[in-house]
Amino acid sequence: MFVPFSFHCLVALCSAIVEANVGTPSPPRARVCVEVATKAQAQGVDPLLAVSVAWRESAFIRSARSSAGAVGPMQVLPRFWCKSKPCDHIEAGVRALRYYTERHGVEDGLCAYFSGKPCGSTSRHYMQAVLETFEAFKEQHFQACEGC
Repeated sequence: MFVPFSFHCLVALCSAIVEANVGTPSPPRARVCVEVATKAQAQGVDPLLAVSVAWRESAFIRSARSSAGAVGPMQVLPRFWCKSKPCDHIEAGVRALRYYTERHGVEDGLCAYFSGKPCGSTSRHYMQAVLETFEAFKEQHFQACEGC
């Protein structure tokens, strides 16, 4: 279980993450990060985990699209996760992350988020990359949110 973050802390964290990883401030990416974290927190998902997935999937680019048909910052497949129009791709991605992690635990859940099933060799690499990002963002959280 995670400790909820204040909105002020989420904004500070996302600004720090974007600046540290992009090399310059990027308000559009920081806004996507805050939106992912806020929607994750509202759904009971660790905001840092959801932000880590969104970073690995799209680097917080709202308009991201893959050749496999995945869309949005969290790269969801609309045919599975978007039941209404228009689809909120961030909400759908957080919902998918919650579904898989509740069903399989965090590690196998991240693999299933990536591939639709628990860990195999390719999805294990993805899971490890997300968890490395999570640990890095946790450090940035402590630096950016002192006193939050």
